[in-house]
Amino acid sequence: MTIDFSGQTAIVTGAGGGMGRAYALELARRGAAVVVNDYGGGVLGEQNGSSAPAEAVVAEITAAGGQAIANGLAVGTAANARAIVQTALSAFGRIDVLVNNAGTGIAGPFTAHDDEAIERHYATNLIGGHHLMRAAWPHMAAQRHGRILNVSSNGALGVGGNAPYAAAKAGMLGLTLDAAIEGRPLGIVVNAVMPTSYSRLIEQIPDPSTVAWFRDNLPPEKVAAAMAWFLSRDCTETGRILLTGGGRLSSLIFAETGEIFDAEISAERVAQRIGEIGDESLLTPVHNQAEAGARYFRHLPWTAAETPDFGPDVERG
Repeated sequence: MTIDFSGQTAIVTGAGGGMGRAYALELARRGAAVVVNDYGGGVLGEQNGSSAPAEAVVAEITAAGGQAIANGLAVGTAANARAIVQTALSAFGRIDVLVNNAGTGIAGPFTAHDDEAIERHYATNLIGGHHLMRAAWPHMAAQRHGRILNVSSNGALGVGGNAPYAAAKAGMLGLTLDAAIEGRPLGIVVNAVMPTSYSRLIEQIPDPSTVAWFRDNLPPEKVAAAMAWFLSRDCTETGRILLTGGGRLSSLIFAETGEIFDAEISAERVAQRIGEIGDESLLTPVHNQAEAGARYFRHLPWTAAETPDFGPDVERG
């Protein structure tokens, strides 16, 4: 099997360097026309930028015989999202693939950052990706085909001193899991990735030995190589949280620990049985809200005639 993107158009944000550049080059190498988006700002979200990094990647792609166009808009607003998608439509006539890769860092103590820095961080790392999905979604739905990859981070699991980044990247997981359910009947596949790779963000880590380990073992090209299949027409896997780097690939799931049911539950009874509640030897995977809700039925039986449905009144897969 050869994974091929000929005739398809991809948007990759934050593609002026690092993992974004690797995604853009991998997709172009496999035949996609690529919108290389990068506003050229600093890794910490500074506002001084230009389209020069995006244009440099476009030059690489075209020199190798591929098709690409640069876009220098910053992600984070609905207007810019619509303009980025319009760049793809105007240049190549369609949009098949969206890689929400753009991101910035903002490490430090919990109260260290001013209001503007926090809001700018969420705009780049979460809101911008949501707006881009909203802008691309109708076009993907109309052609009954779309592939979206949202770049999250294992930082969403918590590291300390990184709260805005963790929260934004955790938000990308919820965005992915919900959109995957809604997108399934429309032919839109949505997955998330927690990459482990050398990047400009890694260069901000104070420990030089850690930075060197990333640089020597975890090139961004290995992430792009693994993720290319999940962006292809051949892939129907959706709603996955993938972990990859250096050739390693796995998926992350949510799971419930052991449970108790006590109709007379109280703070005191919880204190007495906290060990049972946190028992990780009895893990049960939970893939969506419906599965989480169904866990209650063994104790609180469903008696209505209709099948239980925990979601809103929209078409879902």
